Amino acid sequence: MPRKLSDPLLRRHRLAAQRLAPEMAASTALEAAAAVCGVQAQDPRAAGLALRSRVPGLERADVEDAELVRTWTVRGTVHLIPAADRDWLHAVCAARFRRQFEGSISRRASLADANALLPDALDILAAGPVDRAALLTELAARGNPDLGLAFNVLVPWIATQGLALGLPDGRYRAADPPPALDEDEALATMARRYLAGYGPASAADLAAWSGLPLGAARRGLDAIGPLEPAGELLALPGALEGPLPPAPPPRLLAAFDTTMLGWRRRTPLVPAAHDRRVNAGAGMVRATVLVRGAVAGTWRLAGGGRRRAIEVDWFGRPAAARALDAEARDVARFLGIDVERVLARA
Repeated sequence: MPRKLSDPLLRRHRLAAQRLAPEMAASTALEAAAAVCGVQAQDPRAAGLALRSRVPGLERADVEDAELVRTWTVRGTVHLIPAADRDWLHAVCAARFRRQFEGSISRRASLADANALLPDALDILAAGPVDRAALLTELAARGNPDLGLAFNVLVPWIATQGLALGLPDGRYRAADPPPALDEDEALATMARRYLAGYGPASAADLAAWSGLPLGAARRGLDAIGPLEPAGELLALPGALEGPLPPAPPPRLLAAFDTTMLGWRRRTPLVPAAHDRRVNAGAGMVRATVLVRGAVAGTWRLAGGGRRRAIEVDWFGRPAAARALDAEARDVARFLGIDVERVLARA
């Protein structure tokens, strides 16, 4: 079997592919989002912070002005993706996750009620963009029943039909369905793009990241071979050759950052003993602190209003104070707030 990569070397390869090494940084929000096949975006602020980590000097306006759309793709989760990637992501993901949303609607309310209000929803979205609250208010004003919790899957259900899209700021609008693509070709595109942004990785990693069956992941990887093996992992040809950037300087990564969701397991980026500190359950993946190429803690904004503090909960060796302060200032710059201090807890 080809030589297995050591954990430090594997981390360096993956962080470089994720555009977190300064030498591999993206120049625009669009380039960064394309590199990782979209960033998870149920929290628009976290999505922006994920792009900030990959684009030096990025401004919030740069995200809003980029050709990015917000829709439900891998794992049936909302992502901020390049508009140009919508077609192949829709071809691979939409039908599978639409069935899941329909099942959720049926369990919580009535699929017939959802279909009945769909024309009104599309009419409101066509006059948009509108936020979630405005869409819900207008649906009620038109006499539609309150679907309760099922509303949380109504817009995803519409989006997986290709009839709605979100904007980076969290609002939604109507959309035309993307053109039909050959599913096998779209699957090969996904496999190639995944390895470019997450490799070296395995078929099981691709399946975990995408939410697709393992067989589909293997079929996609087989379609783009031959690939370069590294132990049980695979990389695109040439990806393991040449100089490799060192581990990046300390980074305050966003909640739901792709580095915490891109593989079957978070090791070796997160020590296995501390994985629950990053994801305590219920799908909530905390913001993390990357130090010397590995996650050494989690962080959060504390306080309210414009003047805030960053609280860091360390479980590994802390970052140098000066480097962490520089990152905190950049987070503050991007969010348009004042970070008065960094509070660390061992």
